[in-house]
Amino acid sequence: MTAVIIGWTLSIAVALVVGWLVPAVAIKGLLPSLEASGRRVTNYRGRRIPTGLGLVWLVWAVGVALASTALGYWGILRGTPISLIQGFPLLLVVGSLAFGLVDDVFGGGDAKGFRGHLRAMADGRLTTGGLKLLGIGVLALVVSAGSLQISLDARDPWLSLVRLICGALVIALSANFVNLTDLRPGRAIKAYGFLAITGVVLYVIGISPDLIRGSVLSAESLLGLADAKIAAVCLLILLLGPVAAVWRYDLGERAMLGDAGANAMGALAGFFLVVTTPLWLLVVLAFVLLALNLASEKVSFSKVIERVAFLKWIDGLGRVSVGSFGEVSEQDADDGERTGGSASADDEAWKDGGISTR
Repeated sequence: MTAVIIGWTLSIAVALVVGWLVPAVAIKGLLPSLEASGRRVTNYRGRRIPTGLGLVWLVWAVGVALASTALGYWGILRGTPISLIQGFPLLLVVGSLAFGLVDDVFGGGDAKGFRGHLRAMADGRLTTGGLKLLGIGVLALVVSAGSLQISLDARDPWLSLVRLICGALVIALSANFVNLTDLRPGRAIKAYGFLAITGVVLYVIGISPDLIRGSVLSAESLLGLADAKIAAVCLLILLLGPVAAVWRYDLGERAMLGDAGANAMGALAGFFLVVTTPLWLLVVLAFVLLALNLASEKVSFSKVIERVAFLKWIDGLGRVSVGSFGEVSEQDADDGERTGGSASADDEAWKDGGISTR
């Protein structure tokens, strides 16, 4: 029993270091460089603030990869929470971050929304948003097939095909949906947190019956269930650690996640929804996320949130009040005029297929 408790303690400690401490230290050190850079965008208050908080996910991915390598070398990786994140999830995070970063840095804003990018492709022109749309879509398809070990030669190839397509849709549309919410400080990380927690809850629900089946309250089953709950806690720490690392900077309007951060964490949340969800629920999730993404072309999420009291309350949690900043400074206003900053974060026309350029 002592060895088990030591194992639990080490698992939580590793999750805290890799998931939160290293990203928090890195982003705190990086923030002055982001603020000194010329890469600034206008937020919904008209303030000119830097992007780049999404780089926390790159630090996180490197930390997870190093921890996985070290634990694997010592022969203790198998069964640890980090083993659930190695491989395909890391590929998804790094790939989505890279495509989002390209759009952050080189995006010209000449085509917006799914229709805009598809129309540009039909004309023989590939926008950075279109590149991201294709890139994350292909990544989602590869990860959906690989992580679920789907084979179209299985006994029921049609069900395999449905799971493959719905899995890819959930991953890609989750990435885009979190981007859709990135129109206010903290909104995207709250949306991601909800999706990530849902995935972990489904994970626990899925494994707990197998642990206790056929043995009511036996010592072995209780120990296995405790292991599962500790694994879930560690997994939550790993998934939400980067959010905790950037929370105060995002909500305090010192910097923004950018497309790189929103796409990366949305794709990661989508992955855990896919691998923990039964087929029928996966189909439902795919349709819901598709409907939300398509609705964003016509409906302002910000206006909907303003009209629903509960959503408005959640949306405002932790956000700095308007009076804390006072008026927009002359420097901010001048910067906005020089860079065309009249399009604020709340202008939902300024999105690449749901990707905020605030």
